[in-house]
Amino acid sequence: MAEKKVVKSFLWGTLTGAVTGAVTALLFAPKKGSELRKDIADTAHTVGEKTAEIGRKAGSTAQTIVKRSSDWASDIRSKLGKKEKPDESEGSDLSDESAAL
Repeated sequence: MAEKKVVKSFLWGTLTGAVTGAVTALLFAPKKGSELRKDIADTAHTVGEKTAEIGRKAGSTAQTIVKRSSDWASDIRSKLGKKEKPDESEGSDLSDESAAL
């Protein structure tokens, strides 16, 4: 769990640093206002595209993980279900004994 927080913090820090660096570079570049606005718009568009791409990849990865986890859980349930069937008959004996008390 702690590793997820570290990774999340790192990613947010990287994103924040990249955006801050890009904006700072644009603001300190010796350009006309119209050129600067165009550069800012282009950079914002590029960042938006990359963010959408990363979001799509993350969604696809999450779906894959959910599918694998579901398959894994189903396999475990089926294996445990086979083992529990003899135990269930023992459990009914216990409930009969408790009812007798």
